[in-house]
Amino acid sequence: MSPPLYDFSIPLFIHGLGTLSHIIKKGEEYANEKGNPLSELVEWRLTPDMKPLSFQVQTACDTAKNTVAQIFGTEPVFIDDNETTIEALQARIAKTIELLKAADASKFAGKEEVEVIFKAGRMERLMTGQSYLTSFALPNFFFHLNTAYAILRTKGVPIGKLDYLTSFFTDE
Repeated sequence: MSPPLYDFSIPLFIHGLGTLSHIIKKGEEYANEKGNPLSELVEWRLTPDMKPLSFQVQTACDTAKNTVAQIFGTEPVFIDDNETTIEALQARIAKTIELLKAADASKFAGKEEVEVIFKAGRMERLMTGQSYLTSFALPNFFFHLNTAYAILRTKGVPIGKLDYLTSFFTDE
């Protein structure tokens, strides 16, 4: 049995990124079907004052991979936020999944109480590994995953609840 901190992070992140990849693929198919340039798809937004689809993907990926680094107390793998195509977004998702799959489950043992310094802008907060995961990482990850879903759905992409949940039903 793997440590709980692993069980409630890495598999959820991997499944969520699988969902993200799937719904973006559906968005690509929809854009092609409607004759919309794929270059516009990465810039779709819910509202003009919100960040685009590309940002939602980048942030979901960063949250997932950086959580491992935060909990282990290591430097996160840096990925430049320069994706301007669907292919580049899919590559970023695949790279993040690869990094997550490489995380050694046994190294999560006992990390529930490790000190994590959470920084956001000028705010800095000391948290435990468990509170970082449950109070920031998972909510932030799912916020950006859900926002990507909402962007695609509001643009008419035919996705539904099963498109969102199917990746979570796999055993990977």
